[in-house]
Amino acid sequence: MRKTLFTIAGFLLLGVAVFFGVKFFLDAYSPKNLTTEQLGRAAIEVQEVSLDGGEVVNPDYASDVETDDSGDLVIDFAALQAINPDIYAWLEIPGTDISYPVVQHPDDDTYYLRRNSDREYSAGGAIFSEATYNSTDLNDPVTILYGHHMNAGNLMFGHLQNYFSDPEFLDSDPIIRLYTPEGTLEYAVFAAVPFNNQHILYYNDMQDPILYETFFNSLLTMREIGSYINEDHLPSDPETDRVLILSTCLEGNNTRRFLVMASLTSDL
Repeated sequence: MRKTLFTIAGFLLLGVAVFFGVKFFLDAYSPKNLTTEQLGRAAIEVQEVSLDGGEVVNPDYASDVETDDSGDLVIDFAALQAINPDIYAWLEIPGTDISYPVVQHPDDDTYYLRRNSDREYSAGGAIFSEATYNSTDLNDPVTILYGHHMNAGNLMFGHLQNYFSDPEFLDSDPIIRLYTPEGTLEYAVFAAVPFNNQHILYYNDMQDPILYETFFNSLLTMREIGSYINEDHLPSDPETDRVLILSTCLEGNNTRRFLVMASLTSDL
């Protein structure tokens, strides 16, 4: 009898061990927990960090960027692309000091995490998009630009959250401009929100009208401190709307993101 009980107990312990082993494996390898290495290049998880130090090298584009009489930028894209053909746009947020070239490497989505727009090593990286998910014609339903949250100085997206958490700045109905060789795109900001570290374009097929609407409508339920929503510019149709998202690390918590979202309003 004692031997039988020990045998049964052994099988029970083995069963429990197998159960928790399988559960751990399924949890660890569920889509929401897969790392870049496990998923491969097709689902890059851009893991930015708040940077306190390291060598930051910023190119000097003074001779390639001027301002006209109306205050708009005049970009010499031929000169910029002669330096680096990966430069395809210039990002400016009027009323801030955020003004940078935008790059995209055709084969390596993480190339500009630690390289500036001159392709030199720099801890601050560059403002970039991912070729796996976005084209450079800015005609996707949603385009995401990534930039580091720099604690050491006002560089890249280091002050992005500060600007879009300032009530006075938000009351000005802020816009974002993307200058391209073909013209200028102007976007009206409709959201500035803390977010998780989910890769938005991997987990949300923005070509699907239902998923597209569900994603942006979910923003309306956010009541987290530091969230800003302007429903006047909220997108609703992936066929006609064009959304730009700026993504960086959340202040004080680099496991989360701070996103600024804007809808295309005019092609100047």
